[in-house]
Amino acid sequence: MFLIKPHNLHLQNYYSSLGIDTCKPSFSWQLEGDGRAEQQTHYRIVVAQREEALELSEEAVWDTGKVESANQLGIAYEGNQLTSITGYFWKVAVWDQDGQVSWSEAQFFYTGYLHGECWRAAWIGTGKNKPFYARSEFKIDKPVKRAFALVSGLGHFKLYMNGSKIGNHEMDPGWTNYRESIQYVGFECTDQIRDGLNAIGLSIGNGFYSGDPGGRHFYTMDKGYEPYGTELMVIGELHIEYEDGTKAHICTSDEGWTVRDSATTLANVYGSENFDARLYPAGWNDLGFNDSGWEHAVCLIPPTGSLRYQNQPPIVVKHIYDTVLIEEPREQVYVFDLGQNMSGMFEIYVSGPAGSKVTIKPGELRKEDDTVATPWDIVTYSEYTLAGTGEVEVWKPDFSCYGARWVQIEGCTRDIADRSKPFIHDVKGHFVTSASMDAGELETDDPRITKLAQIILKAIESNLQSVHSDCPTIEKLGWIETAHLMGPSIMYVKHVDELWLKITRDMIEAQTEEGLIPDIAPEYSKFEGPFRDSIAWGSSIVIVPELLLQTYGNRTAIIEAYPSMKRYMGYLKTKETQDGLIGHGLGDWGIAPQTGGDYIENVETAIYFYDYELMAKYAEMLGYPEDAAHYSSEAERIKSNYNRLLLKSINGEQYFAYFKQDGTHDPVNQVIQAIPLFFDLVPEQHHQDIEAALLQAASSNQLLSGEIGLRYLFGALAGMKRNDIVYQMMMQPEHPSYIRFVEKGETALPEFWTDDARSRNHDMMGHILEWLYKDLLGISSRKDAYKEINIAPLYSTSVRQIKGRYKSVRGLIEVEFSHNSNGSQLNVLIPPNTTAFVKVPLNSSNEELFENGQRLDYKLVIEEGINYALVSIQSGKYLFNTTGNR
Repeated sequence: MFLIKPHNLHLQNYYSSLGIDTCKPSFSWQLEGDGRAEQQTHYRIVVAQREEALELSEEAVWDTGKVESANQLGIAYEGNQLTSITGYFWKVAVWDQDGQVSWSEAQFFYTGYLHGECWRAAWIGTGKNKPFYARSEFKIDKPVKRAFALVSGLGHFKLYMNGSKIGNHEMDPGWTNYRESIQYVGFECTDQIRDGLNAIGLSIGNGFYSGDPGGRHFYTMDKGYEPYGTELMVIGELHIEYEDGTKAHICTSDEGWTVRDSATTLANVYGSENFDARLYPAGWNDLGFNDSGWEHAVCLIPPTGSLRYQNQPPIVVKHIYDTVLIEEPREQVYVFDLGQNMSGMFEIYVSGPAGSKVTIKPGELRKEDDTVATPWDIVTYSEYTLAGTGEVEVWKPDFSCYGARWVQIEGCTRDIADRSKPFIHDVKGHFVTSASMDAGELETDDPRITKLAQIILKAIESNLQSVHSDCPTIEKLGWIETAHLMGPSIMYVKHVDELWLKITRDMIEAQTEEGLIPDIAPEYSKFEGPFRDSIAWGSSIVIVPELLLQTYGNRTAIIEAYPSMKRYMGYLKTKETQDGLIGHGLGDWGIAPQTGGDYIENVETAIYFYDYELMAKYAEMLGYPEDAAHYSSEAERIKSNYNRLLLKSINGEQYFAYFKQDGTHDPVNQVIQAIPLFFDLVPEQHHQDIEAALLQAASSNQLLSGEIGLRYLFGALAGMKRNDIVYQMMMQPEHPSYIRFVEKGETALPEFWTDDARSRNHDMMGHILEWLYKDLLGISSRKDAYKEINIAPLYSTSVRQIKGRYKSVRGLIEVEFSHNSNGSQLNVLIPPNTTAFVKVPLNSSNEELFENGQRLDYKLVIEEGINYALVSIQSGKYLFNTTGNR
């Protein structure tokens, strides 16, 4: 008999559970099992302060008992009040359809400060806005059971203990509006603590908290950026629990802590750092170091933002790329090709005399003379001054990353006999990205499509930091429209539940007194006009929570953001035109490089309508019936206005299409027709006309869409079962085209439909990825965050084999589909506690369908002349074959 077992237990909304800041954590798990039709019928959650006490109900702080439910997502804690700075163990039991019970392994979480309790530690620093080191020593005189550190440093910090870095994080903490919230990070330090004396070290850099251009590119500096403080600072607490049950706390303060200026003399968050190795105090973060020449730490006035746990995944090094080619385009100017455009920390290996200087210029472009170029000729570079140890010196930036494939090294030689300059041995690229778990992968029999999915993924990963940035080179800003437009694509390849919740909170904090949600959050740059106020951007506050609900079954963003949503909808109401449309914004931004502003009313008002629909849904969910009625009424009003003003007959004939607000009919404009189809704005009697108008506009099979309309164009065509057109758009040999990027050798997705885009690492046009997973591979959620699953691989004469997998919130889904003249074969894996509706292509309407050799009855459907068999299955592995492929 097969048993299902709970695994991948986690606390919803938290990537890490070390230092959580909620009194009511929510518990989730997945299920694993090898059988078929496996269902969870009951669960039991037990929480206790000791792992052993999980077996003793009387010692549990919460024991649900046996609960009849199939739910496995977001079950809220309802036990005794949790205590601050305390560890808890928990585990889950599940019962299957046969009454068999199985327990998970025990999991652990550690609380931060709860119930409004204050930190013991003080914010300390040097009183300057330059990078610095801080250190202290403490003594351990009895066995340690466990130890955890809670730390925040502004702008970024690194934590060391006894000479070793703690954790694998880069650029902690996450970027926020520091006037509202400041993230702290939890680390387990148990294994790093020694008997006797121990040393703690903290290294602090500027980040966005107190930006320092250093005479180099700092995009936001002349665009409304205001430093959040004039003094870099750090706060930290080490909480130690001894085996005998006693506790100790080591806290930053002006007693026992010393500080000094860092060897990092410039920490420009836009990718420029200076490091003078002659100034580096070797061993400063270890025992035995003489810090008598250091200054006493200064207690500083705390920043205004409240300390909040860093819920999203940290930034980590995902891969280290080696140099694949070294060129010398000019004498003693060396270009190291890493083979991949990335958000990188670029590490040099160099030797030479003390005081000699190496200049490091990363870039994603090349000039005509093959030297490295930067977009708009922005000035971004780092400098390393050698200590002259006689050994190979290794350095990479500590507090910034930059987008590049190539790294140009100046001030060095590759001639081992030349002792007048440093010798550059090697360069490596540390690809840094969010630690968000990988979720999906796919492969087709056309390697170009497989490669396309990969370069979009690289652009996504390069821009998944503590925000979803536009690019890792020029701006690094959290432009928020991609959170909802690219969200579905990103969620197919990365698990971003926690990061997208953090983005939602960024939007809440960025909201103005008038209710505006600005286009950027955190708003490190304050633009004007549509670059600050555009509904396709601001509506992320409404749409992102729906993505989190539909993909992860997570209601938290809806609950937290609902008041901000209401204020934003109130703001938008004041911006309606006299005709009841939305007449401001960027329209379909990016249809040509750096352009937008066309057919604004068509684009912005459709999204406005969708906002109202979602608001009615949320109000109903949250128990606000008056709000629900109001928003439903408003949605109908906007729909009526939209069709009254924009839907017109063509040349007075009986055929209808959508026009621009000025009465212009553009027969090749795809987005104007696609958006109302996607949002179900089209009156039923005109649906056929609008589909015909879209097909006419798309008859060239050429993409004519910018960033905003692209997802809706693909979605509308897929909804019409015209995936053949989407495929042809993707495969066009010239721009606008996706496959053009592949054939030109790009290793990440560029910004615009051109061979010479300013940014070569922008994921904002990557919406085809959603189509590849949802419509080509055929995996999508039918209901309740993959509780019910659709499996419908596309039958295409151009793609005869495709396989892929998606790690849904409920478990792994796999599809492998192939077809030929003899028939089709489909392998499917469905996770426990779910069901699926499977659509298998047939060669004819009377073709037989078999599963693992057994003939199946099925429901026949015909779409665009292709026959499909529809069957319903429960969890497990299945092999479907049609007649010729038995």
